[in-house]
Amino acid sequence: MSAPAAPPPAPPEDAPRHPAAPVPVTPTHADLLRVFAGVAMVGIGGGLPAHMRREAIGRAWMTELDFAETYTLAQLTPGPNAVNLAAMIGARLRGWPGALWAVVGVLTPGLIAMLAVTVVTLGLPGGLPGPLQSALRGAACAALAVMLTAALPVLRVVGGLRGGWPLALATFAGIGLLRLDLLPVLAVVVGAGLILHRPRPQERP
Repeated sequence: MSAPAAPPPAPPEDAPRHPAAPVPVTPTHADLLRVFAGVAMVGIGGGLPAHMRREAIGRAWMTELDFAETYTLAQLTPGPNAVNLAAMIGARLRGWPGALWAVVGVLTPGLIAMLAVTVVTLGLPGGLPGPLQSALRGAACAALAVMLTAALPVLRVVGGLRGGWPLALATFAGIGLLRLDLLPVLAVVVGAGLILHRPRPQERP
């Protein structure tokens, strides 16, 4: 009868038990200006948040969870969501100077394009030509898909939260179906979130 096989040698005590997490990269102010200006030039149809997500995560500036938190705050803050998101990403990465450079980058291409289009269309009788108006209506479908892409990180995070989907569906029902005011609905949902996510006894230090 053959002897049992010897067990494999145990790993050394200092060996890592899990794969190392990617090292976060801190961009320079020039990086923020350049990347957000590039995002603004391709962020057509409301796609700025989706492009910001791809750049921030793809460049290892932020994790999916970091972006989801920042995106949520930008949605709840008064003002244009894309500008809010750029400012919050810049501030999270490089403080208030980072927020300033990110906002300058994301606003400049759109400002130049808007001024150019305004100068051209002011000289046209009746506004934009019919074919261009038809093309813009068709582009609305693509714009919806781009905006949904930006919300994917938030959807992933919601799935892992206590009561995440019920709160999300209740908010949609209150605002989208019942046409309730935004602030009262947010007050109820935020209060429910505080109760659901309060530290449990075993989680307290």
